[in-house]
Amino acid sequence: MPTDTDTSLARRTVRARAARLSALLLGGLFVGFLLLVVVFIEYRRAIDWIDHTHKVISTVEELQSTLSDAESGQRGYLLSLDRSHLASYEEGRERSQALLDRIASLTADNPVQQDKVKALRALTANRLNRMAEVLRQADEGGVEQALATVREGAAAGTLVDIRRMIATMRAEEGMLLAKRSRHATILELLMIAYGIVFVTVAGWLGYSTVRRLERDYRAERAEGQALSTALQENRVLLDEVNHRVKNSLQIVANLLRTQAMRHRSPEVRQELLDSSSRVLAIAEVHRRLYGEGAVYDTVELSDLIRSIAENAIPPAGTGEPSMNMAVQAPLTAPVDTAVPVALIVNELLTNSYKHAFPDGRRGTVKVDMAVQGGEVRIDVADDGVGLPEEIASSGGGFGLNTVRNLTRQIRGSLEIERLTPGTRFLLTFPIKPRSPTEA
Repeated sequence: MPTDTDTSLARRTVRARAARLSALLLGGLFVGFLLLVVVFIEYRRAIDWIDHTHKVISTVEELQSTLSDAESGQRGYLLSLDRSHLASYEEGRERSQALLDRIASLTADNPVQQDKVKALRALTANRLNRMAEVLRQADEGGVEQALATVREGAAAGTLVDIRRMIATMRAEEGMLLAKRSRHATILELLMIAYGIVFVTVAGWLGYSTVRRLERDYRAERAEGQALSTALQENRVLLDEVNHRVKNSLQIVANLLRTQAMRHRSPEVRQELLDSSSRVLAIAEVHRRLYGEGAVYDTVELSDLIRSIAENAIPPAGTGEPSMNMAVQAPLTAPVDTAVPVALIVNELLTNSYKHAFPDGRRGTVKVDMAVQGGEVRIDVADDGVGLPEEIASSGGGFGLNTVRNLTRQIRGSLEIERLTPGTRFLLTFPIKPRSPTEA
């Protein structure tokens, strides 16, 4: 049966393959888009060349019409001697030169047509010169002589040559027009075909992407629900285990206390009671660390110290000292700091109750905790008889040595000050606030 890890790995593999395929498709679409741009530019060029060919054909046809208008004006004058007909002649003469220049400019890229333009220019000049000669004869020798020249048909051959040349140029441009039209049609069909392919591929890619994302979402949601169920089950099991560990620690503490009550030696009895107190301090950390609604890597340090201090008070009696607690603000600490601090505070309070108030002496034990920047200061002070000389000279017993070792473990410092009256213990250690991690 495949595990969750195998399922996740398989899904990541499928995602990676789909991502590569999508990247290739997008790359292909991008390259195709660039080709489409190139094809569109070429299509625009083809359309421009088609327009250009139409301009050449229309200009050639306009030249032929202009020459015909000039000839009609000349004949009208010869037949009616009305000089108003010469206006058409003069206009046709001037305009034919402009049209020839325009044809030469439009066909500048076509050497074959350029040769025909040169020949057409010569024929047109010849035809216009003959027409001017006829008009000159009409002015000098009379209309009859000019009409006789026209009837001879000397210029008819030139007109036929001009029409033949214009027809040849039109045929040449017609072939170019057909070729360029086919080219434009092919490009247009190519753009339409690619547009259809582009829309189809883009639509398929979008649809497949949405479907894949939907499947991934459903799979992740199902996996998340499975993980949530498994996490809840593990939390229940962890709470059960931790509850049993806490009960076991309390049982150990009670066994030590029971053994202490039954032991004859006062020194051994006190050592067993101290050990029971230490186990209870650890159990208190464990209870707060894994209690209902708790987090699993931090402890609220101020409440922990308050609870340790309350548990450290000896059984009530008329001669027992009182307790004062002063905590400025809540502080969250990691478990690797909370356990040593709990043991240190428990040891210092136990030391104060045990040595500061002998023979039922009454007094007060104060516990203050303050946070300054990234440093925690815990002050345990009493107004008892003070630290015994033998303890001060020897560096302390097992309890104080344990406190010093734990202080080094949390990279802190411990100051012991003899007051008048009493003793003060000042514990200082660095701490970085952490955000608790919920189960």
